[in-house]
Amino acid sequence: MPGSPPDSAGPGTPRPSPRWNPRSPSDGTARTTTSTPGPAPWNLRAEQPVPGFPDVPPRPFWATDQGGHDQVGCIYTAQGLEYAFGAVILGPDLLRRDGRWHAHPEASHDARQLRDLPPQRYLRYALNTYRVLATRATHGTRLHSTDPETQAYLATLLPSS
Repeated sequence: MPGSPPDSAGPGTPRPSPRWNPRSPSDGTARTTTSTPGPAPWNLRAEQPVPGFPDVPPRPFWATDQGGHDQVGCIYTAQGLEYAFGAVILGPDLLRRDGRWHAHPEASHDARQLRDLPPQRYLRYALNTYRVLATRATHGTRLHSTDPETQAYLATLLPSS
C-alpha cells in the first residue's frame, strides 16, 4: 500500500500475501484487500464512513490526506504521485505463462471498452498500467499476483537472501 513502511519482520520471516477482493460491501463504499496488518478501503467512492476506518478520505484525497495512509488506490488515483513504499496487486487480467505475459481483458475490472479489447491490444495497456503502478514508490515496491503461477514467476525476479 502506498506510504506503508517496510515490515519489521526479519529476513526469512514469512509474510502474508495481499489478497484482493473485487466485491464491494453491500453499502458500496469500499473494496478491501487483506494484507499486513489487515483489511483496507480501496478506492472509496462515497463520503460515507467505512466501518473500522473513520478517518479515510474519499477517492480524490486518499493518497495525500493523512487518513488515507492505509487506503488502496488504482491506476487512475495513483498516477502522477510518488510514495516511499508501495504494493501492486496484479489481477487475473495479466498472467505469466510459458515465458510470456498473457492478457485476459475479460477479467479486468476496468471500463467495458477495455474489457472488450482483443487480448494482444489489451496486453500493451495492462503492461503499461502495472508499470506505472510499480514505479510510484521511491524506496520499495511489493508485487503480488492473484494467480499462483504468475506469483511464482515474480518470486524469481529478485535474488533470495
